[in-house]
Amino acid sequence: DFAERVYPYIKLTANFWEEYLAYEDGRYVIYNDAIHEGSIGTKNPILTLGLVRLLMQTITDMSEFLGLDADKRDKWLFIKDHLSDYTFQERNGKTVFRYSETGADWWNSNTLGIQHIYPAGQIGLDSDPKLLEVSVNTIRDMQRWLDFNGTNSLFPAAVRVGYDADSILYQLNRYSAHTYLNGYQWNNPHGIENWSTVPNTVNEMLCMGHQNIVRLFPVWPRNKDASFHQIRVEGAFLVSAELKNGEVIDLSIFSEKGRELNLLNPWKNRKVKVKEVGSSGEKTYEGERIKISTQPGVSYRFFPLL
Repeated sequence: DFAERVYPYIKLTANFWEEYLAYEDGRYVIYNDAIHEGSIGTKNPILTLGLVRLLMQTITDMSEFLGLDADKRDKWLFIKDHLSDYTFQERNGKTVFRYSETGADWWNSNTLGIQHIYPAGQIGLDSDPKLLEVSVNTIRDMQRWLDFNGTNSLFPAAVRVGYDADSILYQLNRYSAHTYLNGYQWNNPHGIENWSTVPNTVNEMLCMGHQNIVRLFPVWPRNKDASFHQIRVEGAFLVSAELKNGEVIDLSIFSEKGRELNLLNPWKNRKVKVKEVGSSGEKTYEGERIKISTQPGVSYRFFPLL
């Protein structure tokens, strides 16, 4: 089992950070780190803050899943919840993220200043509106849509915080026209990390499983018909859906592991009938967010009710 194989390494990483962090005035502080190559000795670099939060949540989740180290979970979550906040600054009349609390404030290449959003996953559509506003401002100020090796994080980060969908698609088309057939950017010495830029961005625009909620077409122009088949999301679900004339007209979800499904109702506050494929079982749900108990290896079809 993958979790059993990697758990010892992730636990050792968490142990390192538990010892390395400095607890001062009710918060954990990161000293002598580097937000970027050539930025020695920075305090609370924004990417590390995001990654350590991700680490502490991940080790807690794995501990619960494997039934190990129950006595450590409170401390791991305490660290996550008491890490220093991200730092802001003003640029071009807008509030944006500062790359570190002390040290490098900005960088004119790469996309490390938004990687706490993606891939660290610490900001999303359920986050504080102020954080979402600052995130959008930062991406708009960076404009790194053709960055040598940062597009793979910038584009999906833009999706995660609700950046304008038409703008993302426009920039993604520009980016695609700047690549070889195999996904490499023209005249770019960097490598395979950019192969994910286009498919990952489109997948996130069509179906997002983040912050314990599945969203359909969350950052997709409602006037563009679209469909997808079995996009994998958090929770071991494979989602298939179609958008036509601005409405979701088809939705099915396959549960691999039988976990609880939290779904943002694609028909807003209309009631939803859920049928188990291959059986007569069906239930009706209502509300903006639907919680469904699933069975492993079972597909579910969703139908809006009038």
